[in-house]
Amino acid sequence: MALCGLLSVCLPKTARAESVIEIVASSTEPWQKHKTKRGYSVEKRPVRGSPFYEYRASTQIALPPAKLIEDMWQTVTTRTGSVVMKRQVLKRAETELLIYDQIKTPVVSDRDYTLRLRKVALGNDRFQMIFETANELGPGPDPHFVRIPAIRGCWLIEPSPSAKESSHVTYQSYSDPGGSVPSFVIHGAQVDQLIKNIETLVTRLESARIGSTPAPTPAPAPPAPPT
Repeated sequence: MALCGLLSVCLPKTARAESVIEIVASSTEPWQKHKTKRGYSVEKRPVRGSPFYEYRASTQIALPPAKLIEDMWQTVTTRTGSVVMKRQVLKRAETELLIYDQIKTPVVSDRDYTLRLRKVALGNDRFQMIFETANELGPGPDPHFVRIPAIRGCWLIEPSPSAKESSHVTYQSYSDPGGSVPSFVIHGAQVDQLIKNIETLVTRLESARIGSTPAPTPAPAPPAPPT
């Protein structure tokens, strides 16, 4: 499942200032075509008050939605990928997880965050796995890591309109990795990580289907490291 730029959200004065997580969750900004890379069509949209974009891309997976969401939910805490140095499960419930991650990032300081994940049944064989930072619920700051202030996204799993017993999967993610590297430095790396997360999921499931040793699933939403 699983980095940089200074969080500088300039919000209008309201009765209660929205957090960047709330802004992303409630965004109605239209999606714009961004680029096609390694066969995936990537879209982006701006996030109010943030120098970072929200990105999304889709794919088809030869597994029914109910089976796919259960596989992803059952393996999310154990299949961390190479960037996660440490993962601690702080809470585990039937439809909610709370995890603390420490992430290795090249060039810049390593990062950490606490992430809350929720499994949601939308009806009509449609499901979501929603993830967002909840740093206030996890360990305090560690001087060896830069705290990631904001991650928010989801996996949307729906019946495929073109293939029986298959799923149409849409992955979208926003992240502000913290620190002081200018946002433009990592825009490309964030797109690369979005695609890599989808590719790794597809490869793992395909390997499992044909009986090979599965590849690890990445952290649910780690922001991309700068390159």
